[in-house]
Amino acid sequence: MLNFLIGFGVAILSGLGIGGGGLLVIYLALFSGVGQLEAQGINLIFFLFSSGAAMIVHLIRRRLNLRLIAYLALCGCVGAIGGSLIAQAVPAEMVRYAFGALLVVSGLMALR
Repeated sequence: MLNFLIGFGVAILSGLGIGGGGLLVIYLALFSGVGQLEAQGINLIFFLFSSGAAMIVHLIRRRLNLRLIAYLALCGCVGAIGGSLIAQAVPAEMVRYAFGALLVVSGLMALR
Protein backbone atom coordinates (compact mmCIF):
# COMPACT_ATOMS: atom_id res chain seq x y z
CA MET A 1 0.00 0.00 0.00
CA LEU A 2 2.89 2.36 0.79
CA ASN A 3 4.33 1.89 -2.71
CA PHE A 4 0.95 2.75 -4.20
CA LEU A 5 0.67 5.92 -2.11
CA ILE A 6 4.23 6.98 -2.97
CA GLY A 7 3.53 6.36 -6.67
CA PHE A 8 0.30 8.34 -6.47
CA GLY A 9 2.06 11.25 -4.76
CA VAL A 10 4.87 11.23 -7.29
CA ALA A 11 2.29 11.18 -10.11
CA ILE A 12 0.62 14.27 -8.67
CA LEU A 13 3.96 16.08 -8.36
CA SER A 14 4.91 15.03 -11.87
CA GLY A 15 1.59 16.30 -13.21
CA LEU A 16 2.27 19.65 -11.57
CA GLY A 17 5.62 19.83 -13.34
CA ILE A 18 7.68 19.49 -10.16
CA GLY A 19 9.81 16.65 -11.46
CA GLY A 20 8.43 13.80 -9.44
CA GLY A 21 10.31 11.25 -11.53
CA GLY A 22 13.58 12.06 -9.77
CA LEU A 23 11.82 11.54 -6.46
CA LEU A 24 10.57 8.15 -7.64
CA VAL A 25 14.11 7.02 -8.47
CA ILE A 26 15.36 8.17 -5.07
CA TYR A 27 12.53 6.38 -3.29
CA LEU A 28 12.98 3.16 -5.22
CA ALA A 29 16.77 3.09 -4.91
CA LEU A 30 17.08 4.13 -1.26
CA PHE A 31 13.95 2.84 0.44
CA SER A 32 12.57 -0.01 -1.67
CA GLY A 33 15.78 -1.91 -2.29
CA VAL A 34 15.52 -1.61 -6.07
CA GLY A 35 18.81 -1.32 -7.97
CA GLN A 36 19.72 2.01 -9.52
CA LEU A 37 19.33 0.93 -13.15
CA GLU A 38 16.06 -0.86 -12.42
CA ALA A 39 14.76 2.23 -10.60
CA GLN A 40 15.63 4.38 -13.59
CA GLY A 41 13.88 1.92 -15.92
CA ILE A 42 10.76 1.95 -13.75
CA ASN A 43 10.92 5.75 -13.76
CA LEU A 44 11.02 5.78 -17.57
CA ILE A 45 7.93 3.58 -17.78
CA PHE A 46 6.23 5.81 -15.19
CA PHE A 47 7.13 8.86 -17.29
CA LEU A 48 5.58 7.35 -20.42
CA PHE A 49 2.20 7.14 -18.73
CA SER A 50 2.32 10.52 -17.00
CA SER A 51 3.54 12.32 -20.11
CA GLY A 52 0.99 10.46 -22.22
CA ALA A 53 -1.81 11.77 -20.02
CA ALA A 54 -0.42 15.31 -20.27
CA MET A 55 -0.13 14.99 -24.04
CA ILE A 56 -3.80 14.05 -24.35
CA VAL A 57 -4.75 17.21 -22.45
CA HIS A 58 -2.53 19.34 -24.70
CA LEU A 59 -3.89 17.66 -27.84
CA ILE A 60 -7.42 18.52 -26.76
CA ARG A 61 -6.38 22.13 -26.15
CA ARG A 62 -4.40 22.17 -29.44
CA ARG A 63 -1.20 23.49 -27.87
CA LEU A 64 1.30 21.13 -29.47
CA ASN A 65 4.05 21.95 -31.97
CA LEU A 66 4.20 18.63 -33.82
CA ARG A 67 7.39 19.49 -35.74
CA LEU A 68 9.20 20.25 -32.49
CA ILE A 69 7.83 17.07 -30.91
CA ALA A 70 9.18 14.97 -33.81
CA TYR A 71 12.61 16.63 -33.57
CA LEU A 72 12.80 16.14 -29.80
CA ALA A 73 11.62 12.53 -30.09
CA LEU A 74 14.38 11.79 -32.60
CA CYS A 75 17.02 13.43 -30.39
CA GLY A 76 15.62 11.59 -27.37
CA CYS A 77 15.90 8.22 -29.12
CA VAL A 78 19.51 8.91 -30.11
CA GLY A 79 20.29 10.03 -26.55
CA ALA A 80 18.57 7.00 -25.03
CA ILE A 81 20.55 4.58 -27.18
CA GLY A 82 23.81 6.41 -26.46
CA GLY A 83 23.04 6.60 -22.75
CA SER A 84 22.21 2.91 -22.50
CA LEU A 85 25.46 1.99 -24.24
CA ILE A 86 27.42 4.21 -21.85
CA ALA A 87 25.54 2.81 -18.83
CA GLN A 88 26.47 -0.74 -19.86
CA ALA A 89 30.14 0.20 -20.18
CA VAL A 90 30.36 2.11 -16.88
CA PRO A 91 30.15 0.51 -13.41
CA ALA A 92 26.70 0.82 -11.77
CA GLU A 93 28.15 2.68 -8.79
CA MET A 94 29.49 5.40 -11.07
CA VAL A 95 26.09 5.72 -12.78
CA ARG A 96 24.48 6.11 -9.34
CA TYR A 97 26.86 8.92 -8.32
CA ALA A 98 26.53 10.67 -11.68
CA PHE A 99 22.73 10.58 -11.45
CA GLY A 100 22.83 11.88 -7.87
CA ALA A 101 25.13 14.72 -8.93
CA LEU A 102 22.77 15.57 -11.79
CA LEU A 103 19.84 15.79 -9.35
CA VAL A 104 21.81 18.03 -6.97
CA VAL A 105 22.95 20.36 -9.76
CA SER A 106 19.46 20.60 -11.28
CA GLY A 107 17.98 21.25 -7.83
CA LEU A 108 20.48 24.04 -7.19
CA MET A 109 19.75 25.56 -10.59
CA ALA A 110 16.02 25.50 -9.79
CA LEU A 111 16.67 27.47 -6.60
CA ARG A 112 18.34 30.35 -8.49
